[in-house]
Amino acid sequence: ETLQAILPGRRMREHLRNVRWVVIDEIHELAGDKRGVQLSLALERLSRIAKHRFQRIGLSATIGEPEKVADFLSGSGKKAVIVRSTELKDLYVKIEYVNPSKEDCEEAERLGIPASAVGRIKRICELISSSRSTLIFTNTREHAEALGSQVYALGYGNLVKIHHGSLSREIREEVESEFQTGKLKGVICTSSLELGIDIGTVDLVVQYMSPREATRLIQRVGRSGHQIKCLPKGYVIATWADDILESSILLKHVREDRLEGVKIHEKALDVLAHQIVGLTLDSGRINLGEAYETVKGAYPYRDIEPETFHDVVEQLHQQRIVNLRGETLTAKYPNTHRYYYENLSVIPDVKKYTVFDFNMKRRLGTLDQDFVARRCRTGAEFIMHGNTWRVISLDDENLSVEVEAATPTLNAIPSWEGEIIPVDYDVAVEVGGLRETFLKTASSRGDLTELSNLLHIDNSAAAKVLEAVETHIRDYPLPTDKRIVIEQFENCLIVHSCFGNLVNETLALILAAMLQAKYGTSILTQVDAYRIALIAPSKLHPKTVSDILLNLKPGDVANIVEGAIENTEMFAWRHWHVAKRFGAVEAKADYTMRRARLLVEAYRETPINFETKREILLEKMDVEKTSGVISKVSTGEIKIEAVQQKGIGCSPLALPIVDKIVPHNLLRPAIPSQPLAEIVKERLMSTNVKLVCVFNGDWEGVRAVKTLPDTIRCPKCGSTLVAVTYHGDQELLPIIVKKRAKKRLDAEEEEQWNRAWRSASLVQTAGKRAVLTLAARGVGPTTAARILRRYVRSEAEFYTEILKAEREYQRTRLFWD
Repeated sequence: ETLQAILPGRRMREHLRNVRWVVIDEIHELAGDKRGVQLSLALERLSRIAKHRFQRIGLSATIGEPEKVADFLSGSGKKAVIVRSTELKDLYVKIEYVNPSKEDCEEAERLGIPASAVGRIKRICELISSSRSTLIFTNTREHAEALGSQVYALGYGNLVKIHHGSLSREIREEVESEFQTGKLKGVICTSSLELGIDIGTVDLVVQYMSPREATRLIQRVGRSGHQIKCLPKGYVIATWADDILESSILLKHVREDRLEGVKIHEKALDVLAHQIVGLTLDSGRINLGEAYETVKGAYPYRDIEPETFHDVVEQLHQQRIVNLRGETLTAKYPNTHRYYYENLSVIPDVKKYTVFDFNMKRRLGTLDQDFVARRCRTGAEFIMHGNTWRVISLDDENLSVEVEAATPTLNAIPSWEGEIIPVDYDVAVEVGGLRETFLKTASSRGDLTELSNLLHIDNSAAAKVLEAVETHIRDYPLPTDKRIVIEQFENCLIVHSCFGNLVNETLALILAAMLQAKYGTSILTQVDAYRIALIAPSKLHPKTVSDILLNLKPGDVANIVEGAIENTEMFAWRHWHVAKRFGAVEAKADYTMRRARLLVEAYRETPINFETKREILLEKMDVEKTSGVISKVSTGEIKIEAVQQKGIGCSPLALPIVDKIVPHNLLRPAIPSQPLAEIVKERLMSTNVKLVCVFNGDWEGVRAVKTLPDTIRCPKCGSTLVAVTYHGDQELLPIIVKKRAKKRLDAEEEEQWNRAWRSASLVQTAGKRAVLTLAARGVGPTTAARILRRYVRSEAEFYTEILKAEREYQRTRLFWD
């Protein structure tokens, strides 16, 4: 991004003319995304400036396809030399599953967290204590925060701190410094510490849950043992049967040097648009033919057609970003500069909304902007951390969503946060094959030791997998790489399909589109590497999906995906960001589903739409491998079994996805009114309020509501005319003094005086009960008077009335002036 910023600068160009070497560290991270495509074009622009033909050097410890990355680095028509290190290191990696002890169960009961989590935390902290310095990697920020809070809850907070991209730079640097100097023994982190940052010597790496990619496993464990001849050492702490098998397969791939391939964004049109503008700015004007040849010099654009290039130029011309006259492009100031510098980064600026439990006054987690825009309306219900929540209010300015606990329902929408690393097709297929291996072990009552050693997992992990398989096959057929199982659960169909995230995303899109066409109703989907959940308003028969898959032809896959993809919410969301990178949407414009849909319609058959489709098909789908799966279904190589729901639950192997789409407390009520009333009472009693004497204006004081007597009096004059205001109010007392001195009040002061008088009148009549009511959020004298006048049959009902008033204030306050 910095290179993008300095390339057009006159003074910097003079310095850049002398460049002799360009070194790209961790090149595998760039080759597979749009930042890399942007860099490849920037290097071609740099080569137009430089006096010498500079040397390009790419560095990486984890490249699955070195030849492809070498071509990407060198540019089209040029060749690179691949230099492999002779100091190839082995890795020590152990995969563990921790069974909770009796003590763990007791501690879990006390803290209100799962016993299995207590066992895992204790094992992680044991590993940290036994080493000088340990990095604990998680796959998401949510996991890092959750793990950190559990470590603190169990009393190990002195051992670790958290490090991820959402934390401020100051906090991250403080954690890095403490770790480097030895003040801190462990850091819980995401990919924020996976690459590049110098944090000193690391003795041990702990990966919490499967790393999901072989390259990630190498990169993360490789952060330890950075000295020559020193063996990198790591532990994977697995949480579930799939997690154990997946980690085992990834370790096997690492040992066989089978790393994930690189998917290069070929002919990315939004990046091309930005770089065409960059080329124009570099010299003020540029000939189209010259610009086209420069672009073709970059490997991702080596085959770009002149017509496609011209369509992008025409789009920019229509948006008045550049001026096209004949065969010459010129910069249109100030639009050209503003567009270029506002779009230096190709990473979408995705806002995070903090979710607060309104009743408990606590933070629950975060939601991505696209989920909030698509799903969060007042009254909407969604599932987070296994519980059902109803939206009370949405604050776009402060990026917050306030919710309350709701009665569990199957219509609640699963929440999601961020992009998770996809599991590769080959890995998921091998996990399916290992399930079959464990099935044979279960049938023959074979010894697990040999299998444990073969898979590099401990006996506890092998026993967990065997237990999961044995429990599942009591009532259900086992899903494997050769068997798809379609299971009904309430209004959901769970398609067990061991084909990885991208194939499952593609299958989910096809199945949802065909079910919607058949029944004329919306179908929601949730996907992981081994399952697809299809969520309908009413029950569907599993045979319906079985018939669709059996009748599908491999050649139909691409056509159905092409036709269905533009109607998805994912398309609208991605299209919005592509349009931003094209300059069709202002960089700071806020996303709404309605605007995004209108934009899709407005830009049909344009480079913006074409690029969105290309991006999704590359990053989120795999049409080719999905066609291969359908082909195997057609020939009978992959069998399909459809099963009805048995009892009130789902199959054991469906649990990981059912946990995301169905609330854990489905068969239990939401928070009952009595405990909720107690929570509200405790909160209000603990609130600090300021009391001000309205009678003489000669006293004010801050008190906690619970410390007050039933009758409230001014300690100086004994008057019962005492107003209630918030504890930090510095304005009310001077206004009362002014009023008592018979001085003129302005309109705003008069309003505050009247409010204080009404408040004091309530306190005079109802005493402490009035103070408690006025301490509630957003409850003024008018609302408080209504609550105090109302007949209530119990204390619980009284506090419920206060809570209703707080909710109403929260719901309507965003519409006030």
